Amino acid sequence: MKNFKFYAVAIAMAALTITSCSKEDEKTPTPTPAPVQKTIAQIASGDTSFSILVAALNKAGLTTTLNGAGTFTVFAPNNNAFRDLGLSVAAINAITDSADIADLKNTLLYHVLGSEVKSTQLSNAYVPTLFTVNNNGVSLKVAIAPVKLNKTTNVIAADIDASNGVLHVIDEVLLPPTVVDIALMEDGLTTLVSAVVKAGLVETLDDAKNVTVFAPVNKAFSDINFDLAGTSKEDLAPILTAHVLGSQVRSSQIKNGDKATTLNAKVELTFNTTSGVKVSGGKTVDANVTAADIQAYNGVIHLVDKVILP
Repeated sequence: MKNFKFYAVAIAMAALTITSCSKEDEKTPTPTPAPVQKTIAQIASGDTSFSILVAALNKAGLTTTLNGAGTFTVFAPNNNAFRDLGLSVAAINAITDSADIADLKNTLLYHVLGSEVKSTQLSNAYVPTLFTVNNNGVSLKVAIAPVKLNKTTNVIAADIDASNGVLHVIDEVLLPPTVVDIALMEDGLTTLVSAVVKAGLVETLDDAKNVTVFAPVNKAFSDINFDLAGTSKEDLAPILTAHVLGSQVRSSQIKNGDKATTLNAKVELTFNTTSGVKVSGGKTVDANVTAADIQAYNGVIHLVDKVILP
């Protein structure tokens, strides 16, 4: 009889505990589902300061891309950046020529990286964009502290998270660079740029298609006490053209012992790849490639530590 009372009390207490827990459960609020994160395209569409960018993405057929799966980084020009170029929503919508639309698409792709890069992950480097030439991404120059793109463009808002990547707001529209533009961005190529200007070759190199430039850094000129002021335009041209090939050649394509004729037909370059990449030609032996594969939209640049003298 005592055992029966004990079990009855135990059962009653258990029932009370279960009932109490049930009531507590009823008081626990149902968790609110986390908001669904927007895509990069949706973020831009929802912000009136990107209305011109949105019009451009629509015109170039890139909205679907930036709505889709991926890990993109987009450097997004705001409306003021487009207006500085004289562009508006109406101007974008008025584009009908297929070549102009293709140029617009390439320009927009030049603002996009194929991986997600937060501001804290940026470093001083050239990075390949989704605008490709011969399957190689055209290079975007990144500098940090403070962050600058292609030497003059500022990031004015960073790390806007999206479901398919990250967006950074910039104050200029980035224009895909020519080989001359890249030389102008490089503080270490000021002597070369001055020589190209004096020789009257800026337009030639800007308009060239598929060139390779072996670009001597400033120290290469100072090492030989190069007298730029005392060298005539006529004497500069054969020196500078000895640094240029008429096709794009990236470092991975160069084999030991390869030879290539430059735009100065009298100078043939010979390559040595036993330790890095070295270039010999004319009176110059073993110029080291110190930075390779900086991709412009009309060619590729390799920095070298010696001037190639015919």
